[in-house]
Amino acid sequence: MSTAGIYTIGVVCTVGVGPEKGGRARNEDNYLIGRDGEVRVRLGEREHRTEARSDAALVLAVADGMGGHDDGETASTKTVQAIARLYGRPRPPDVEGGLRDFVLETHHRLRPTVAVSGVVKMGTTLTLLWIVGGRVYWTHVGDSRLYVVRDGRMLTVTRDQTRAEFARRDGRPEPLHPHHLSQNFLYGSRGLGHDESLRIDRGVDTGSFTLRARDRLLLCSDGLHGFVEEAAIYSALTSGDAQGAAAALVGTALAANSEDNVTALVLDVTGDPRAHHERAPREEWEEPSTTLVPAGYDTE
Repeated sequence: MSTAGIYTIGVVCTVGVGPEKGGRARNEDNYLIGRDGEVRVRLGEREHRTEARSDAALVLAVADGMGGHDDGETASTKTVQAIARLYGRPRPPDVEGGLRDFVLETHHRLRPTVAVSGVVKMGTTLTLLWIVGGRVYWTHVGDSRLYVVRDGRMLTVTRDQTRAEFARRDGRPEPLHPHHLSQNFLYGSRGLGHDESLRIDRGVDTGSFTLRARDRLLLCSDGLHGFVEEAAIYSALTSGDAQGAAAALVGTALAANSEDNVTALVLDVTGDPRAHHERAPREEWEEPSTTLVPAGYDTE
């Protein structure tokens, strides 16, 4: 199934400002684009492409590796390579639940292979989309983000999985170092007592919404949103075509002296998904999930 007339994609994945300006010496970010029978990931300094048969319209992911140098890059690379298996899977009856289960299963399958060499120190964030029938199903672990621009507004879909975020969900007092990340893929939960497990709360760390013509989606690592104000993200995100917007976003992060690696993956809905021959599992064309909140910039 070709999606060429409906979706266009732009991606930039870079080391950031580099060590000469106090940044990273190595790019520990990665991404995955699965579409039209092909899967694209970053492998070393180049993009690697493999053929893969699939009935899914699109699978997109951004992974921000942690653990330092080789460990972080290994974690994000192993993750996107494992996620590539999703692109070849048939659509389950419950796509949102199936996506969550896939991430949990993949975590439990990969973690023992990392633990063979001792204590697991590496990890990665993961923001993952599975688009079928013009509908986005998403889940995430960590603090990479998914944004949507629709009707002049930028909306934040995902919630950063910080210590404060999980404390709020559980009705606990705010913990020490509230903005520290609570968990990541491969490493597991931090400070929650279950380092081998992941916490993915359905409806909070997962969700779905139906795409509309002229929607623009952004998946990004915190090398972007951790250094750039949301108004500036909106301004860059709404410029040019998908590739131009990705480049503008990364350029804005570099101008803000982002010391982290920076990945921006932009998806444009250039046609009406309702007119495509694959019908959505749900036919209503509602606003995105109520978990979406204003991102601090509204043109109205």
